[in-house]
Amino acid sequence: MNKTGIKLQKVIDKNAKLLNMKLLKRKDYPFALSEAEDYQLTTVLSNELFSWKVQMTIGMTEKGLIHMTLFMHPVIIKEKNRLSFIQFSNVANMWLGSEFGRFFINNDNDYCYECFLPQQLLDNTTELERQLFDRPFSQFRDSLTPLMQLKTGEWTVDRAIEYLDELKEKGYVYNSEYGI
Repeated sequence: MNKTGIKLQKVIDKNAKLLNMKLLKRKDYPFALSEAEDYQLTTVLSNELFSWKVQMTIGMTEKGLIHMTLFMHPVIIKEKNRLSFIQFSNVANMWLGSEFGRFFINNDNDYCYECFLPQQLLDNTTELERQLFDRPFSQFRDSLTPLMQLKTGEWTVDRAIEYLDELKEKGYVYNSEYGI
């Protein structure tokens, strides 16, 4: 493994422990998604109301970028509610600020966060950890309640967006005001 791979592995190993993630390295398990994936991590994301499993893949692209995708598993999106999740992800993207990533719905109906980071961030591990772990997990945690309410059909997309907007604007929401 080259110096780049060693630096990346150290960041992944450290954060996998901090976030209680199960880590599979490429040599441990043949990945089905892509030959470029070097790591797959899984954990449970929780807030005061909901828990859901998330998976993360991290690897280096052919162009030398660090590629990370974080997605919910199992899939929470159905064809009938796909448009609502797309609309929600567009609003969630407006709240990202200085993150290098974006939310989107992939062809498998996964709600995903994806980023491509320059290899130079390996020289600034604090910022690399923010971009790969801190910010994506924080954004997912903020979105977990509206995502689960969209999944069950309890909320319309407008209600889910209202909740996310209030949370981001105020820093808190009263769940009782949303019927939960």
